[in-house]
Amino acid sequence: MFETNRRGNLVWGFLMVLAAILLLASGESSAIAPLIVIGVIGLLAVIMTFASQTRDAIRNAGSSLLPARVPTTTAARAARTQATHRPDFDDFYALQDVGLIVDEPRTDGLRLRRASGVSLDDEAVRPYLVVNAPRYGHPAQVLVRFEITDSAGQSQFVYEMDYYMRPGENAILPDYRLPLKGNDRLIRTGKWDLQVWVNGGLLAIHTFNASPSLEERRRQFGIDGEARERLELDADPVPLSLEELLQQQSSHSRSR
Repeated sequence: MFETNRRGNLVWGFLMVLAAILLLASGESSAIAPLIVIGVIGLLAVIMTFASQTRDAIRNAGSSLLPARVPTTTAARAARTQATHRPDFDDFYALQDVGLIVDEPRTDGLRLRRASGVSLDDEAVRPYLVVNAPRYGHPAQVLVRFEITDSAGQSQFVYEMDYYMRPGENAILPDYRLPLKGNDRLIRTGKWDLQVWVNGGLLAIHTFNASPSLEERRRQFGIDGEARERLELDADPVPLSLEELLQQQSSHSRSR
């Protein structure tokens, strides 16, 4: 009442003040009547102040419960849309980016690159996640689960990790990789899915393409004499925190 009818409350308070003034001016009322009116006015003022403070507290709490408006990549928006159709979908965390990091051996060491798809000629791949956590309930320890399934729905990669989630942007990258090159378990190519959960709530279903190795394509289609085409990098910008994380990982790999 006091939140939705503030103007009416002010009018009501003004009328009560006016009534008190008239009673005092008339001289016909008892001495206690003006005191009662003044007491009611004071009580009304206290209630209105309390209602205003409560409304502001609820508004502030609500803003901390909801994820902030944060920039998201095209991949993140598509992955979130796919996840919304699942009963275990949870939008508590704001998804900013999701995708794959491919290990690329070079003469000067191991290079990590962000890819929109993989080839079975690649050395190894691992997923990553960038989420924005609300201030409410954080920092906190959470359980993050990554799973990659092939085109037949068979699980090829499962990794669970405890992560200390802080308010704001969090870039999460597993230590474990899925070996690709020479992995005899990976016999199915085509559309694969990366699914990510946080504390049991599904955040993303990221679909990507896994192409066969050059040797397999030669065997199937007789392709010869052509180098394997490099997969295009995603056009979306990499969040700064993830970029820094990749640089640290790459530096650590070269120092081994």
